[in-house]
Amino acid sequence: MLIISQLVQDGMFMDGMLYTAVGKNLSEGLGTFWNPHFSKVSMSSFHEQPPLYFGLLAIFYKVFGTSMYVERLFVLVFYTLTLIYICKLWKKIFVANTDIAKHTWLPVLFYSAIPVCFWAYTNHVEEVVMCAFDLMAVYYAYVALFLNQKTLLNLVVSGCFIFLASLTKGVQGLFPIACVAFYWLTTQNISFKKAVIYSFILVGIPTLIYSILILCNYYVYWSFEEYFTNRFVKTFNNVYATTNNRFEILLRLFTELLPILSISFLIMSFAGKPKQQEQQVAENKKKLYWLLSIGLSGSLPLAITTEQRGFYLVTTLPYFTLAISAWFAPTLVYLLNKVNTQKTAFKIFGYSMAVFLFISIVYSFLQIGNFKRDEDILTDIYAIGKVVPKGEIVSAPRQTWNEWDLQTYFIRYCYISFDVTETEKKHRYFIMQKNLPDSLVPKGYNLYPLKNSILNLYTLQSEKNK
Repeated sequence: MLIISQLVQDGMFMDGMLYTAVGKNLSEGLGTFWNPHFSKVSMSSFHEQPPLYFGLLAIFYKVFGTSMYVERLFVLVFYTLTLIYICKLWKKIFVANTDIAKHTWLPVLFYSAIPVCFWAYTNHVEEVVMCAFDLMAVYYAYVALFLNQKTLLNLVVSGCFIFLASLTKGVQGLFPIACVAFYWLTTQNISFKKAVIYSFILVGIPTLIYSILILCNYYVYWSFEEYFTNRFVKTFNNVYATTNNRFEILLRLFTELLPILSISFLIMSFAGKPKQQEQQVAENKKKLYWLLSIGLSGSLPLAITTEQRGFYLVTTLPYFTLAISAWFAPTLVYLLNKVNTQKTAFKIFGYSMAVFLFISIVYSFLQIGNFKRDEDILTDIYAIGKVVPKGEIVSAPRQTWNEWDLQTYFIRYCYISFDVTETEKKHRYFIMQKNLPDSLVPKGYNLYPLKNSILNLYTLQSEKNK
């Protein structure tokens, strides 16, 4: 209901459409992995983010075609991977308690129901990919540290996934390197010397991979130099500031977690505190502290800059979800064990859930082909794309050029680039919103007859006469 019904509909958040446009271009040979491309005029070399997201998405386009449902499949795959590793980590946490371990649906439900989570997955932000890689890194670190299984090998694997996360969204993806330090602080199960050695592995693996790539290929160094210049430095200089309050992101974290915290508190208050529950929580207290520490290590640094968006938290929410679920699970299992499954009321509840599942599937199916946002804009863009050739550069007034949702839609679906009319060159076509004054239309352009709602298309008079 929350995710798939949205994924099958057209329309997307501007950042998500920007990334899918770059990925589609890469799949069609426009740009390279280390030098992605957005449009012929704006960001012809795209280095707003590291390139892994675009490279992976380009593979999907090459394999499955360039339908809008391909990028939806891409997101669904990483959403599924995230849920799989939430379940795997949950089972490892409760490896000694099979009665709780089997309730993997609890952290899955809590994570999927967090508003910013299902929003992020339906709007294709890069955090959905980084989240999966970081979660895999934390899972293998957990197996190495808490279960002592193939410690060095699992730490190396964890380091590799940390590298992939950082190659997706930059420095933000590196927070799992603190896994070992937090394990030492919360459990004291290893010596300080071992903690340093294990931490060196998590730091050393990404460093080694980056060093090899940079030494073997100059374009890798150039690509990251462009990224740090165009994005990273500007972020810390507050060029992309979205708030004046650096702690807004922490308030957002609390409000996103508030629904599942409230549900947990209410049910636990209703159930009381049997000794068995308290004992089970105490046994896993160190694990909960470890998970919370990892979540905070990825969230607190976001307060350093004033560029703060709620979806930046998505990559850390699995750890808060797992910690809250693990704290709440003994109470839930205690209550579930008291349920008489033979009672009529329970059977009615079961049938109701089956009906709801059926309704959800039918509802999601009926959304195919609908628009979740920007219906008028997209309808106009599809109509214009039938007239203006693919790869064309069109003129537009500054007011239209500044509408980045328009630019990203035009690139993704038509590969039509925008150039502002302040330049001397006149292009064959001119596009602007209907609500702008006609005085912005340069001389020599005639209105092209399209029944559009938002956008007008104009052609040069000489082109019309042809």
